[in-house]
Amino acid sequence: MPDDARLHLAYFGNGRSYHVHKWLPALAEEGLRVSLFTFHPPDAPLEGVEVGVLRPAFHASAERMTWIDFAAPAGPLRRLLRERGVDVLMPSYATSYGWMGLRTGFDPIIVNTWTYDVSVYPFEGLRRFLFRPLVGRVLRRARAVLTDGGALAEFVRTHYRLPAEKVIPALWGIRLADYPFTPALRAEARAARGIPPEAPVVISARGVSDWYAPAQVLPAFRRLLDARPDAHVIVLTLEHERSAGTQALLDALAAHPRAHVVDRFLTKPEMCAAWAAADVLVSVPPHDGISVGILEGMYAGAIPVVSDIPSNRSFLDPDRAFFVPTGDAEALSETLLRVLAGLPRLKVELAPGNRAWVREHASVESTARQVAALVRRVAADAGFVVRISYADL
Repeated sequence: MPDDARLHLAYFGNGRSYHVHKWLPALAEEGLRVSLFTFHPPDAPLEGVEVGVLRPAFHASAERMTWIDFAAPAGPLRRLLRERGVDVLMPSYATSYGWMGLRTGFDPIIVNTWTYDVSVYPFEGLRRFLFRPLVGRVLRRARAVLTDGGALAEFVRTHYRLPAEKVIPALWGIRLADYPFTPALRAEARAARGIPPEAPVVISARGVSDWYAPAQVLPAFRRLLDARPDAHVIVLTLEHERSAGTQALLDALAAHPRAHVVDRFLTKPEMCAAWAAADVLVSVPPHDGISVGILEGMYAGAIPVVSDIPSNRSFLDPDRAFFVPTGDAEALSETLLRVLAGLPRLKVELAPGNRAWVREHASVESTARQVAALVRRVAADAGFVVRISYADL
């Protein structure tokens, strides 16, 4: 099929997001013509994806832009949509990209939402007076709304009074081909850190911003190390900004000989190796979507210890994970000790099922097929007509 005969989807979002780097090429593989419109272009080309770069209206560079840039006139985005011949627009994040996309007057729009933009900002402090009506307007105008899992879909339907069929969970998950977990990789990853082959390893791999509850995780890790002289912990900061208190906790933990703190962003192979070394994963934010980090760890065979929140309950149950209260370091350390005490049995009973569940229900490949079908359906409802040049007749 010639390029100009394909339905053209433009994704409007952060071009440096590693989620975008996985999703858009996968959508292109499903036969869509895919463009990325962004203020932050990716550092390297994305296979099958065209890029259109916008400049912030009120700041000299995208590195310094704020929400006010998204409230600027939408003319440049409108021109880009027209010049590139876009058929469906998918803004990512309702409060910013979605708000600007709405003001172009373009139709049809599919909004890709996240946890923060629909369930935190519109219900938190003074921001709720701005963002709740703004997000509601964006979601009502959209032809469809994608959410990060079933729990968030139900939240959006209830709090924004949207028809159930309009709100669609999209469990993007992981691209399976990116995670070649093997016994050899596990042995190599452990040897690189000086971790004995049979030592139990617990990993916190989602960063150390306040959102990911470092004040709960880091003290619990220290208690675990004191109680289990054979245990090791891995903490990935992912270059997150952190408070002075978090930095002090991190420094104290890093001084322990069995704590492995990696204070930088990891490449994809490095991330894969970190997961391969681990037996247990910890992810305890008070709010979340369907965490790609949890899915990566499950696919690697790590036992999940997670916060007891609706999004985690929506795809995990006590047969696949352990749940802990948010903010309680003592409860987390006690749960980790209990998990390590039964680790050999749990690895046999839980890990294979978790890996199979991710393969069947939470892969980029399967979700790309679902989303591509939605894009085609929305385009058809909006009266999409395939454009064929005279040269093709």
